[in-house]
Amino acid sequence: MFSITRRLSWGTALSVLDFSLCLIFVCLHGASFSLGNLTSQFGSFSFFSSTIDLLLLCLVRMGLFLLPTGLYYSNKSHLLPYMIQPIFCISLLMYAVSPTKLLLLVEKIPSGTPLYFGDYAILIWNFVASMILDTSWRTYFSKPPSAYVPLEEEEDEETRHRNTFELIVRLLQYCKREWVWHVSGFSWLFIYSVTRIFVPYYTGQVIATVVATKSYPALATAVYVMTVISLVSALAAGFRGGSFEYAYARINRAIRYDLFAGLIKQEVAFFDAHKTGEIASRLAADCQTMSDTVALNVNVFLRNCVMLLGSMIFMMTLSWRLSLVTFILVPIIFVASKIFGTYYDFLSEKTQNAIADSNDVAEEVISTMRTVRSFACENVESDRFYEKLTVTLKITKTKAIAYVGFLWVSELFQTFIIVAVLWYGGHLVLQQKLKADLLVSFLLYQMQLGDNLRQMGEVWTGLMQSVGASRKVFEYIDRQPRIEHKGTMQPPEVKGRIEFRNIHFSYPIRSAIPILRDLSFTVEPGETVALVGPSGSGKSSCISLLENFYQPNAGQVLIDGVPLEEYEHHYIHKKIALVGQEPVLFARSVKENIRYCVDATEEQVIEAAEMANAHSFIMQTTMRYETNVGEKGSQMSGGQKQRIAIARAIVREPAILLLDEATSALDTESESIVQEAIYKNLDGKSVILIAHRLSTVEKADKIIVINKGRVEQIGNHEQLLRQTEGTYAKLVQRQMMGDDKKRKPRSPPAGTSNPQQQQAGSMARKISPRDPSGVPMSLLSTSFSASSATSH
Repeated sequence: MFSITRRLSWGTALSVLDFSLCLIFVCLHGASFSLGNLTSQFGSFSFFSSTIDLLLLCLVRMGLFLLPTGLYYSNKSHLLPYMIQPIFCISLLMYAVSPTKLLLLVEKIPSGTPLYFGDYAILIWNFVASMILDTSWRTYFSKPPSAYVPLEEEEDEETRHRNTFELIVRLLQYCKREWVWHVSGFSWLFIYSVTRIFVPYYTGQVIATVVATKSYPALATAVYVMTVISLVSALAAGFRGGSFEYAYARINRAIRYDLFAGLIKQEVAFFDAHKTGEIASRLAADCQTMSDTVALNVNVFLRNCVMLLGSMIFMMTLSWRLSLVTFILVPIIFVASKIFGTYYDFLSEKTQNAIADSNDVAEEVISTMRTVRSFACENVESDRFYEKLTVTLKITKTKAIAYVGFLWVSELFQTFIIVAVLWYGGHLVLQQKLKADLLVSFLLYQMQLGDNLRQMGEVWTGLMQSVGASRKVFEYIDRQPRIEHKGTMQPPEVKGRIEFRNIHFSYPIRSAIPILRDLSFTVEPGETVALVGPSGSGKSSCISLLENFYQPNAGQVLIDGVPLEEYEHHYIHKKIALVGQEPVLFARSVKENIRYCVDATEEQVIEAAEMANAHSFIMQTTMRYETNVGEKGSQMSGGQKQRIAIARAIVREPAILLLDEATSALDTESESIVQEAIYKNLDGKSVILIAHRLSTVEKADKIIVINKGRVEQIGNHEQLLRQTEGTYAKLVQRQMMGDDKKRKPRSPPAGTSNPQQQQAGSMARKISPRDPSGVPMSLLSTSFSASSATSH
């Protein structure tokens, strides 16, 4: 970090050095050093003989060297980063001054007469000083001083806004990975480009031969050479195109794989904060844009570089004066390309974001088509998607207008270059400084050079489009997950003792809302524990923490006395199986879903399906275990999906089984059968289940009542019913009273003194896995508010 004082000293030193050297070189505009050489140019100034105008240009550079200091003291240092691009463009224009001035100085002197030493020196120094100006602003002046911006904030800003050049270099690294195919492509590219370089020269020879000699043998020789060159060029072009096309496909695969591999390593909270459609758009549209544009533009860039270099060499040999005319206008074209490229980068990023938004809407609607159809909202969703597409269209319209402006400027400058070369070339021919027959070849090279420059300008535009698409992709690839799986423990056996110790937790996307508050409980090996509580009390959050989807803000989750994060990621998730409230199946066969990521035999798959009461309905399908369940299990009913999910958990033979409303979609009969299978075949397994049905809860060895993120009660069904003032008994009492309204009230048992205790005592005898009326009983069908729980 540089202080204001050091920046002031640096800017002042450069200004003094620039002015001093320019002053000395102007005084050397003669046979010897003299102040008279300076003063005489003021009296008889001429663009064709004076260099005093370069001294005036030096004053402009001095102002730009001292500009940062002025911005610091006027409290406008925040403008410094925005000045880099204008300074770069000004520097490019200053580069063009040197060749322009050289042509003017040699115009009036006899051919072969050298310039003064001071003239050469000031022309070279103007070029060097312009380069120093651009470099100083990029590396020194544009950094905010430490007195204004803390180091940490600057580093954060640099992290958020990647440098465009760094992104381009990183994009090119994907080309480096496929070096074999690129070497092949570049080899054929070099052959193609070299052959194309000779085409203008021999074209000029053909024209000159016809006009000057009118000799058929000379014409035949020139045409023969042209034919051979064209055939070699066509052959090389084909091999070049094939090599690069295959390289594009491999680059596309590499980019998509890197992004997908980076995404699936992220913690679950990342997917809570980012929409699925947006992520899918990054994988599809952005990666495609990156792979196509960067690889294609590398091909075009290298081809034009070779042809540009060859054309410039031929042009310099034909006429260095005419070549300088081209070199004067090239920086001006680069300025236009730079301005447009920077703006195009900004618009490309906005375009990709808009495309991601529209893709997110499409993915959301298509994946929830049944809900959309049930509410007859097809037109509403179509209009919403159309609005997103309209936003993309508006940005694309702006890009199109900007591109029109860029093409106008580019085409006008190319036309101006050709006109300038024609006029100046004709002038040199009339002055007998250039042979007439070489002017034709030079003009052909000039047109080829103009086409090369135009394509290189489009390369920059394409690279900016890639940069715009790559920002978010590289951000996802480089993002380090907040939960890293660095555990290494793989004990030979997991007994299944689970302990939640003083857990405090809130979801990352809602960090201000606490979910669990100092929650503690223990599940012993082989014990079945039911978590009961109102919606939003934190039951499912306990399951998520146990699956290591999130990490607690404070406290620890332990398995067999070891913190969960110390276990090896793949190992512990083979020992823990989860059946969620809304199980998601993959668009694969039933068998593939059951044996997902497990090397299970067909017999084990069938056995698991039988335990989950899924075998019978599977055998009734057309393809049986090879039946495709459809996207997210859309070809199966809710109960069928849950039974397949239960079978998927059972086949893993877990030490810990987590059931989050795993039987909520089953009918009463199927639920009873599945429960019997679970309880009968999971001896020695620790089970945590979340259920709203009393028939599921009452069989648990231990019931934990969670309310507002805290444990309120712990005990079995009978124990909690005896705690008549407890939440659990009040809920059961309220439900039983609600059920009694549908049936004739029964008389309380004789000999009881407290009517409330009489009723509570009879509940344990009355409640059975299936209500006589056939209606599933829900613990959460009543309110958990204090007023409703005690109203009776």
